[in-house]
Amino acid sequence: MEPHHDNSQPGKTPETPSKGRLLDWLDVIAKLVGAGALLVAALIANSFQSKLTGVSLQTQREQAESQLRANMFNSLINPLAGPQKDGKMISPEREELLAELLALNFYENFELKPLLDDVSRRLVVETNAKPGGAASDSRETLWSISRRIAQRQQASIAWEWQQAYRSESPGKRDGRRCESYTVAVVPDPGHSTAQTACQLSAGLREIVRLESPDHGYTLMMTISEPDWKNQTVKVSTSPFPTSQGIPLTADPAYNFQLSWFDLPFTDNTLLPDGNRFAVYLRLMQPPYPAKGNLPAFPGTLTVAVLWFPKGYFTPRERPLNYREVQELLGRKPQ
Repeated sequence: MEPHHDNSQPGKTPETPSKGRLLDWLDVIAKLVGAGALLVAALIANSFQSKLTGVSLQTQREQAESQLRANMFNSLINPLAGPQKDGKMISPEREELLAELLALNFYENFELKPLLDDVSRRLVVETNAKPGGAASDSRETLWSISRRIAQRQQASIAWEWQQAYRSESPGKRDGRRCESYTVAVVPDPGHSTAQTACQLSAGLREIVRLESPDHGYTLMMTISEPDWKNQTVKVSTSPFPTSQGIPLTADPAYNFQLSWFDLPFTDNTLLPDGNRFAVYLRLMQPPYPAKGNLPAFPGTLTVAVLWFPKGYFTPRERPLNYREVQELLGRKPQ
């Protein structure tokens, strides 16, 4: 019989099969974790690089757009405000075209009413100088553009109101008043017409009361002296804290001639509590006498009153979105 040889080394115990398998699994897991970590790191790096690329492209695009707008503004304003060729002013038609382009492209940033008023006066003078005048008012194109701009600005404020309402509870939202009003002038102050909370009717010089959406302020307003030919109307407003009930002597009052060139973003009033309102023309159709089978038309005049979200700043008063500024300051937009 051959002698038995023990091959085990002194001080070591033989490894069991289960322990060997555990080490193999741990080795596999370690390799998988390492590979997964590399994959995650690659994905994060790729995402970060994509974001950097997106930010870079967005920045370049905004810089190019800003440069384009700056060049466009200079090209439009230089013929109007710069030195005149041969000491002569540009023609009214040329000035009208430049004013229209400025109004349509830069209505958020500049108060264009003085320029539009000047163009209107020159167009009237030119029309009166022509034999027989003109079949239609030469200012209608400017008025039409102003109506388009006012509608754009009203839609922009309506969107801001929607954003402001998202964080409000339904109960608080239902308790608000109108963000905008339309006041139609009727020929007879005692004549009753269908009205809603936000659509009112009143006679000339009849007082209407319009509350801000948060009930903080009330606006007393009268409309008078419509100039159908020049499309203007006199408006008197007296804003006061609603808690007072009536305006006091110390409360401000504003009397102004309202035309199509008064736009919400540039012609508005900021109140002490952060409320802001704008008054602008909505509709103005001159009256005409009866002719043939057609009855007389008394004319149509509608004035709109737009309330801004409380604390709102217009684009030309701020470099950033006002809601973002409020959040940076730690204030909840109202």
